[in-house]
Amino acid sequence: MKSFVEKMGGRIISSITYFGSLSLLSFNSLRHVVASRKRGNLLKHINSIGIDSFPLVGIISAFIGMILVMETAYTLKKFGAEIYAGGIVSMSMIRELGPVFVAFVLAGRVGASIAAEIGSMNISEQVDALRMLAVDPVSYLVTPRVLAGIISLPSLFIISFFLSILGGFIVGVFVVGIPSGMFFYQTFRFITFKDLLVGLAKSVVFAVVIINASSYEGLKTQGGAVGVGKAATNSVVISFFLVILANLILTGIFYFI
Repeated sequence: MKSFVEKMGGRIISSITYFGSLSLLSFNSLRHVVASRKRGNLLKHINSIGIDSFPLVGIISAFIGMILVMETAYTLKKFGAEIYAGGIVSMSMIRELGPVFVAFVLAGRVGASIAAEIGSMNISEQVDALRMLAVDPVSYLVTPRVLAGIISLPSLFIISFFLSILGGFIVGVFVVGIPSGMFFYQTFRFITFKDLLVGLAKSVVFAVVIINASSYEGLKTQGGAVGVGKAATNSVVISFFLVILANLILTGIFYFI
């Protein structure tokens, strides 16, 4: 019993220490975004985070729209309400599925890459060399990526939203048989400007969370190639957890407070 309590206490303390350090890194990176005029290789990071992710996000978004219309139309058809399938797709994607889905793609595709890249630099002592040259590693390595994520992820979210509607339109009109005009009317009927702002706000928060979590895993990498692999894996797992947690908190703030 004593050993169990000690292990649980150690894990709780290590978790608090981890999230405290991650919070400090996030604060510093955002502070440099506001204060610093040096943007580093911003366009390069926007290309790797946003533009290179567009094909994957676009294709999967269209598939998600198709699947949602298939599932909802099958159920709603029993009540003669299949015309509302488009509205369900749009509401789901703009409030919840769109931001979370794009964040998961970013965490899996980009987050692991960031953790591995910074982890390799840390192991090869390039991060220490930056410190020796009086260059802040957070400002030089993390801040440009955070800024690129803040720009890229909301853009990908908007693209994902419209492509999911396009995918749903194809299935809804040509498979289910919903009139095209009625589909578009129901799709945009229930969306408010607040829903769009909520989706964009979630995208920005998710970008900050994922980039900082991945960078933190890279900065604390140890143990050679094995450590780099663990950092990449941990960055994805931690990012997924933090995205879901942040989504829960933001949904409660925007819709229940």
